[in-house]
Formats: sequence, structure tokens, C-alpha cells
Amino acid sequence: MLTRIAIADDHPIVLLGTRVVVEAGGRHRVVAEAHSAEQLLSCLACEPVDLVVTDFSMPGGSRSDGHAMLQALSRNHPDVPVILVTMITNATSLHMALRSGVRGLVHKGSGVDNVREAVDVVRAGRVYLDPVLAPCLQEAGRERSLSALSPKELEVLRLYVSGPSITEIAAQLRRTVSTISRQRLSAMRKLGISNDAELFAYAFEEKLGTPHGSVAVGH
Repeated sequence: MLTRIAIADDHPIVLLGTRVVVEAGGRHRVVAEAHSAEQLLSCLACEPVDLVVTDFSMPGGSRSDGHAMLQALSRNHPDVPVILVTMITNATSLHMALRSGVRGLVHKGSGVDNVREAVDVVRAGRVYLDPVLAPCLQEAGRERSLSALSPKELEVLRLYVSGPSITEIAAQLRRTVSTISRQRLSAMRKLGISNDAELFAYAFEEKLGTPHGSVAVGH
């Protein structure tokens, strides 16, 4: 019996490539395609599937945040395993994905064979970790903590993940925009974070943000 698979990515060419890879060999069939998290969830509500292969962050809509999408998938379709195909290498973000129920992690920079292998491994009831991402997961215990930040860097980071723009933070703290930007980038570098998606995932995990622990999910 063919495995019914839903695939999702905001890039049409990647989506087409994923379909070709997944259906090669004739054992799996793509029954639904989506370009956003909302479209993926809508497809799953109408089309029964055995597996989901999806990008992490697809811009647009209320669920452009990858973790929000994964939580919705876990909540609404707990019996459907998910394979995440992503460029993210941050250990915190990857561990959060696994805790959200993701059964396979594939790095977008890997060969197409890794996607095909991930589908087979997950369908067999096991967890698939891309060889590129496995070492990143092991770095979780070595990541530097917030204690590595200066008081000013921590202050800027807390404000940034709570919603204000760099310009607004500069006005609030009475510093220049360039100073605020430099302090934010320095803090991210010390934490081993390379972009805003990883920063917001880290902030959510560490409850970084307002004194009450709330964190903005987008910027």
C-alpha cells in the first residue's frame, strides 16, 4: 500500500523536487502540497495522510513561526509523523522541534537521498537525524548561557524579543541605533544564534522577554 504523504514548502521549485524525491521508487505518493503552514493544516483537515514532510518556517500567515506550526500539527494530528527539512542548525531550535513530536530532521543542504532515507526510516517507526544535524544536537550542552552576556546586551535582547524595533529600543534606552544593533548582534554571536528565527526560538525556550516571560513570536 502506498504511503500517503503531504509536503510543504514556500518555494515551488523545492516543493517540486521534494515530490520527485518522495515518489521515486513507487512506494510513496504525494497526496497534498502546501505553500504555507495554514495551507498545510487545511490540507490535513481534508486529506488523510500517513506522513508530513515540511519546511520549518514558511513566511506569511499567522503561523509563519515554525514552532507554532509544529505545535498545531502535534495538537491536531498527533498520529501523523512529521519530517522537518530545514536550514536551521541551532541546537535549541532542533531540540524544541523534536519535543514538538518531529520524527525526522533533514538539513536542506544535504543530498536528496537524505529526504528519501528519512521517509523510509520514519515510516519504519524510527527517528531520522541527518548526519549534518546530529553534531549540532550534541552541542546543546556546550552552548553558552545568558550569563555570557553583558548587562547591556541582555537588556537589549530582552526588549528585542518582546516586540520593539531596534529604533524603538534605541529611543527607549537613549542609545544610538548602531549601538543597539551592535549589542544585539554581539549577544546573538555569544549565544551561537545566527538569525531571528533561532533567536525567537531560544527566547521562547529560555522564557526570555518581559518580566512575565512572554515572548513575541514574530518581528
